[in-house]
Amino acid sequence: MNKETLLELIDNSDECEWIEFKTNYPLDKYYMDIGEYISALSNSAALHKQTFAYMIWGVENNTKKIIGTSFNYDIEINGSEVFKHYLARNLDPHISFKFEEIYIDNTRIVCLTIPSSKEIITEFDHERFIRIGSSKERLRKYPKIEAELWAELSGTNDIANIESRRNNLTFQILKNYLSTHNYHYNDSTFLDNLGFKTKNGNYNLLAELLADNNDIVINVATFATNDKTEYLKRNEFGGKCLLLAMEQAKNYIESINQIYVDTTIRPRKEKPMINMDAFKEAWYNACVHYKWSEANNPGIYVYSDRLEIESFGGIPVDLSKKQFLQGVSKPVNKRLFEIFKTCGFAEESGHGVPTVTKAYGNDSYIFDGKFIKVVIPFNISNKSNTTKETTKETTKEIINTTQETTQEKIINLLKANALLTRKDLSIILKLSEDGIQYHLNQLKKKGIIEHKGSTKSGYWLVKD
Repeated sequence: MNKETLLELIDNSDECEWIEFKTNYPLDKYYMDIGEYISALSNSAALHKQTFAYMIWGVENNTKKIIGTSFNYDIEINGSEVFKHYLARNLDPHISFKFEEIYIDNTRIVCLTIPSSKEIITEFDHERFIRIGSSKERLRKYPKIEAELWAELSGTNDIANIESRRNNLTFQILKNYLSTHNYHYNDSTFLDNLGFKTKNGNYNLLAELLADNNDIVINVATFATNDKTEYLKRNEFGGKCLLLAMEQAKNYIESINQIYVDTTIRPRKEKPMINMDAFKEAWYNACVHYKWSEANNPGIYVYSDRLEIESFGGIPVDLSKKQFLQGVSKPVNKRLFEIFKTCGFAEESGHGVPTVTKAYGNDSYIFDGKFIKVVIPFNISNKSNTTKETTKETTKEIINTTQETTQEKIINLLKANALLTRKDLSIILKLSEDGIQYHLNQLKKKGIIEHKGSTKSGYWLVKD
């Protein structure tokens, strides 16, 4: 740890599950406590997918003001044992922790760097510890967190370690997304760089999710009333690269997003039925933070007065409901999250949930055991009569506006991804390449689309 790295850590980090700030904390009184902190911080770092955890002496917790410390770690305890030897003897398994003295403007800081747990939970004096927020707790008090930690250490929840159900996978759609967002890849290292193989060299579930063809199903179910008693239709957007399936589901919801005139205010104002920014964040978050190793895929349910986004998995065990609603983000699948971020479907800022709650309030999120549901009510306040029959007609009216022709589907796909080729469109729409070419020619004749650049490296321009 050098001075610049330490300053960056202090400036950009609050005390959390893997960072602890102290002032002096005299060693002669708290030497056992420090050992427990090492166990807790090491385990929490693993749970939060951090490589290291840190204890830093000489920094005020609340203000992060650097005040210096007289903390001395290089002493003997119990009359004869060197403190570092005492820690190493009581830690199981052995981890290579490191104390360092760093001076910032002649002010002494002590930093203890702690590696995260690997394969086995870190114990101190035969006891396991964990951080709950910024508190050190005995892990046995939290069996759900202990189970989650074991799953993290063993890799059983990681889609990078789960073998794909398919062997022959291609990734042209994903490559198009990456190219659109200026990610330069090399075909010879593509699979390794994106982590698409298991240790045995087979495709993993991560690869399957993002392949051109897969068995992933994303459903948008529509009902005539405000409950599930009268089913109208179901749209499936799966069987293809998850990014495209997500975007197609989003585009479908956008296509039913009618504009209403609010007659309750003067002057009258047009309002969309759905806040699409909030919906998009809720929908993408449901897909980004889903484990995908579970059987229940995220889905969208459209009723006469609202839509609901349902995702299986619940809040991460080490995250409170308050933290979740504030936008604290804990990616379930880090590699998938990085790909989502590269392709513009996610951000580090954690503004997705706050965008939803700003539009619809905290009550829009419903936590039911292993499920998270986002409820987005339709903005149809100007319709005074909301009986069962009128809401049914409203839903049918919405459905009738969404019957896309093949050419409309092509236009929407090219709007979403200008690099799609004739072959890509053929795969997605399950039509022959000749059929796709016919529709492309018709759209070009109508002046709706135009191809820019060469045949191999060009892109489509959709004209408004």
